[in-house]
Parts: sequence; structure tokens; C-alpha cells
Amino acid sequence: MSYLKIQCEDCEKVHQIKRSEMEYEPVDSEVREMGEEITYKGNIGIECDCGKAIKINHYFWEYPEGIENHKATEVSGGIPVENTL
Repeated sequence: MSYLKIQCEDCEKVHQIKRSEMEYEPVDSEVREMGEEITYKGNIGIECDCGKAIKINHYFWEYPEGIENHKATEVSGGIPVENTL
């Protein structure tokens, strides 16, 4: 199971977000030498117990199709402390 642990910037509470909790959709594609490269974006927003809004965007690229070859995570309102997404 892949997940992201984020520490709130304000109160330092750690939250865990599972990859399965994020909703992914294809946001871009490009035809390359071995077929199509597809970019997927998943996002989720949570509110810490202290009221701080934390937003996560996770991207991954499939190339060739069906093979995850790159990923990136953006977080606002928190600090990633462990990332297995």
C-alpha cells in the first residue's frame, strides 16, 4: 500500500493519505516512440484538527502505457515526512 505522511505546518500533527484515497484522472498524453505517454493527476484536500487546510497534488507518468516511469508530489499547508506514492 502506498501512502504519503504529511506534517501540518501549523501544529505539526502527522496525517497519512493512502494513494487509494486520491482521485486520479489523465491530464495529458503524448505519442512517443514506444507508444503513448500518459500523465495522471490525483489530488486531495484535508483539514487538520487545528483548522489548517492541506492540499496534495500527485502526478505520475505511464510510458510505455501501463508502466509507471516517473512521479511527483506537491504539498501546500504541510511538509511531506514520508512518501511511498
